[in-house]
Amino acid sequence: MVKKEKQSKLQTGVIIYFTLIGIWLISWLVVGDANWFLTLLNRIVPFLFIPAPVLLVWVAFVRRLKLIIPLMVPVFIFASLYHPYLFPKLTKPTTEDPELKIMTYNVLFSNSNYEAVAGVILDYLPDLVALQEVQPEMMNELIVRLHDEYPYHLMGTTNDYGTTAVFSKHSLIEFYVLDLQADRPAVVVRTKVNNKEITFVAVHLLAYNLWWTKLPDIPEVVMQRTASQNRQARIVIDEISKEHGIVIVGCDCNSYETTSSYRIFGKFMNNAARQTGWFLSESELPGTQQDRYLQHIDYVWYDGYVTAKSVYKIQDNGGSDHFPVLAIFDMK
Repeated sequence: MVKKEKQSKLQTGVIIYFTLIGIWLISWLVVGDANWFLTLLNRIVPFLFIPAPVLLVWVAFVRRLKLIIPLMVPVFIFASLYHPYLFPKLTKPTTEDPELKIMTYNVLFSNSNYEAVAGVILDYLPDLVALQEVQPEMMNELIVRLHDEYPYHLMGTTNDYGTTAVFSKHSLIEFYVLDLQADRPAVVVRTKVNNKEITFVAVHLLAYNLWWTKLPDIPEVVMQRTASQNRQARIVIDEISKEHGIVIVGCDCNSYETTSSYRIFGKFMNNAARQTGWFLSESELPGTQQDRYLQHIDYVWYDGYVTAKSVYKIQDNGGSDHFPVLAIFDMK
């Protein structure tokens, strides 16, 4: 009798979990971030699937094999959402095309370890660097330390918590600061690499920072900041949609792959980490890991005649609270 009661509770738990995952999936596909609760839920999606393997082991242990079928549905949903980071490719295609190296790096507004930040950049020598949370003092120090390799640069309008900036090895054809109608602007530059014109943008979307928000204010604040993120993303997309060549965006987007601002970017651009996925046979650059984290907020987006070859997360953060992301492209 006790055994049957436990089995009945297990079956009820599986059905409830299966139903809740189904409700979330439909809501995410249809409604998205339309209300504050779903917005917060969509920011923790990988954790919603933790019960699935636990329940599968339990079901297998008690030999309730019929319950495996409903539990495989959330497993399939999880795999479809994150498959580039879960399933390795055995071999990596090689080409003779020239390489283009891009870095995006949130240096942390309070970071004064200028030598370490410059060292990270100089260790990997990307062609173009998008920085976020740069203070004027850091910008001045980096200009001095990076001058030999990166004589071209532009910083956005200042902000108490730092702003965006770009460093380039290559001379700039055009450059300007783009107002995103929020606390930080974007920095846009155009240059040529291997005789191909590239538009490069450094972006930092508004953060939620809910730990500074009073509980009763959370619903309103979440919706305001989601609307701000989406507006910023649309401004960037509207701006770069004027371009016909290669366009690359280095972004601290403060949003995950299941959020609405990600969808705005993803509708028009490719996420380099998702496109490259995980290569089992790849020998990684020293001091890096392939960027397979399920909860990204730092992205290299791209469009045009380049192909993402590898994306790495550099393990030396130079005193920041973010790890720099290095994307390597083949230029067709």
